[in-house]
Amino acid sequence: MSLMPCYTTATELQRNYKKVVKKAKKAKDGVVVLSNNTPVGVYMDYQTYISKMEKRGLDAVFGKWTNEEAEEFNKRVDEMCEKIDTEI
Repeated sequence: MSLMPCYTTATELQRNYKKVVKKAKKAKDGVVVLSNNTPVGVYMDYQTYISKMEKRGLDAVFGKWTNEEAEEFNKRVDEMCEKIDTEI
């Protein structure tokens, strides 16, 4: 899993479902869904999900990170959320 995942908002998922599906097909780890600038879930293309499940089981979907990797990810998501301009 990359440390800077693709992301979208819950509103965009509701309003532009097909656009998010296309984005998920291009992303190899899925699209992180944000609600109020907080990650709430991941949308993943079904074929990507199936291939990950067939290769290595559930760990391939969710991955295993060290504490340092998880802290770095959380830090980057927080930084990314701070840069989101709610006026747009």
